[in-house]
Amino acid sequence: MAFEDMFRIYPNKNAELRAICKAAHEFGNTIAQEPSAGMSIGLDEHAIARQRSYVQSLSGQLEAFHARPVPDMPYVHPIRFDINLSEKYRQFTKDGMPINEDTQLLAQYWMICAVELAASQSAGLAGSIIDADYNRVVNHLGVITQYLDELENRPVVDLPETAFPGAALEVPSEVGE
Repeated sequence: MAFEDMFRIYPNKNAELRAICKAAHEFGNTIAQEPSAGMSIGLDEHAIARQRSYVQSLSGQLEAFHARPVPDMPYVHPIRFDINLSEKYRQFTKDGMPINEDTQLLAQYWMICAVELAASQSAGLAGSIIDADYNRVVNHLGVITQYLDELENRPVVDLPETAFPGAALEVPSEVGE
């Protein structure tokens, strides 16, 4: 599956799960448009702090969601609560390619987290999340946290020759177009 193919609408019957997926999608969209995304490499301290707050927010939502029992709704379940993740990320680009690989990778991690959850077994439940899906999301958040730790310990490199201050904020074109 190409990364661009992930941006679509996913069938879902779990309203709470949809909220968490949408939050992860939004967090990826935010890092794609961060001022740091206009740099050649790295993230500034404000972007790292924002990303850490997003991880903390999603972790809190996930913990509360996991603690709830699966609701018994024999009359109204299944209800369709499709998860619309079709909005592609807008990024700072040069010649159709994202400028900053670090912000691009973080955006991809967030989108992968959202899609893994949207396509999970828990999407068929009336609520709550099964342990395997919960553990998968916890793992994704751990990957994001570890990458943020790496970025925080890596200084932003001065690359004036490759900087592109006139970069446009746009959706990268599809591969092969």
